[in-house]
Amino acid sequence: MFVALLKNGETCSLLDDWTVEQLHVLRATQSFFCPVCLKRVQLKIGKKRMSHFAHETTCTIETERETIAHLQGKQQLYEWLINEKIEAEVEKYLPHIRQRPDVFVMREKKMYAVEYQCSIIPSSLFVKRTNAYINAHIVPIWLLHSSHVQRRGLFFQLSSFSWLFFNSYEMIPLYCPERREVWFLHHLIPLSATMAYGEWTTIPLDTMSFSSFQQTPQRQHDGLFHAWQMKKKQWRQSPSYYRTNRSFCRIVYNEHMTPSLFPHEAGIPLRHSYWLKTPPFIWQTYMLLEMMRIPPHMTFSFHQLYERMQHFIRQNLIHIRCLPLMTKSHYSYAFMDYLHALVSLQLLKKVGKSTFQRIRSWSLPRTIEEAMKGDQQVLERIVSKKEDFFTKRE
Repeated sequence: MFVALLKNGETCSLLDDWTVEQLHVLRATQSFFCPVCLKRVQLKIGKKRMSHFAHETTCTIETERETIAHLQGKQQLYEWLINEKIEAEVEKYLPHIRQRPDVFVMREKKMYAVEYQCSIIPSSLFVKRTNAYINAHIVPIWLLHSSHVQRRGLFFQLSSFSWLFFNSYEMIPLYCPERREVWFLHHLIPLSATMAYGEWTTIPLDTMSFSSFQQTPQRQHDGLFHAWQMKKKQWRQSPSYYRTNRSFCRIVYNEHMTPSLFPHEAGIPLRHSYWLKTPPFIWQTYMLLEMMRIPPHMTFSFHQLYERMQHFIRQNLIHIRCLPLMTKSHYSYAFMDYLHALVSLQLLKKVGKSTFQRIRSWSLPRTIEEAMKGDQQVLERIVSKKEDFFTKRE
């Protein structure tokens, strides 16, 4: 940490442009204490690591060991905010919630907690800290170290920990202290628990405004169709998807279907599918199975179908992703997205605000070749509407 108390109660910040010689004199003449637990801390002056304070014993609040990247990033973010003339305080202790954000910000009468996370922490701790800020009317802004995301062309490998940083602006903010850049991973559509299609925007820290944390970057390319077509082909042709999803195989075999020949209308991209860890072709097939049980032209409600999907969730056949920063959405949005997609594909007819009728049956391919051709036609009808694909729907 950069801030400690002196014996006389004054605050000592290592971000005040100390020289190495001054720090050695300070260490020889002063004692330092943690502002939170009031226990002694040591002033570390090293050539390889940044100067910082370190506890001699464990602090009373939950913290993790600070890496060089974390110290650098915290300092850079703080100095950037100060240069932007934004009121900021590094490592300010908030006693009413017993937390100490990396940088506390006051801007336009609103409070923000900027947290830069380099090491992996339990999801329960992430949720606890996030909820404490929200309940205290402090807006949490979590940034993840850039090393936690691997990019593979138009696809990104994301762990469950990385997904925790997905926020209400439907993006994951990352920071790279070596390059002094903020990276925004946005317009994410998952393909599995750990792989997603997405877009990437890079902004040098020195040219970025604070408001960039609260607005979704614009779409930059139209690669979704070809990327999704490639992945849907892999779903059909790769045996590994079925070896690891035996419950799916059992269910579709009971319906006299071949797993690789799932319906053309299953496995299509949807805006809110980020809520689901389960691959889209699996959970959408489950939804179609339930709709095929409803007689044609009989009206059914979204609530009825949602209750049936809850059954799949309780049986661990569909897995919901933990997104503690996503406060303006719910996993049910993904199910409603799918119903609207099926309306576009003329499988359903919308007859009320949340009521539908099935007007035809699904399209089941008989061969892989037939599946590829039908998949392309379905994707063209869905993804070609790219001008409103990510538009918010009431």
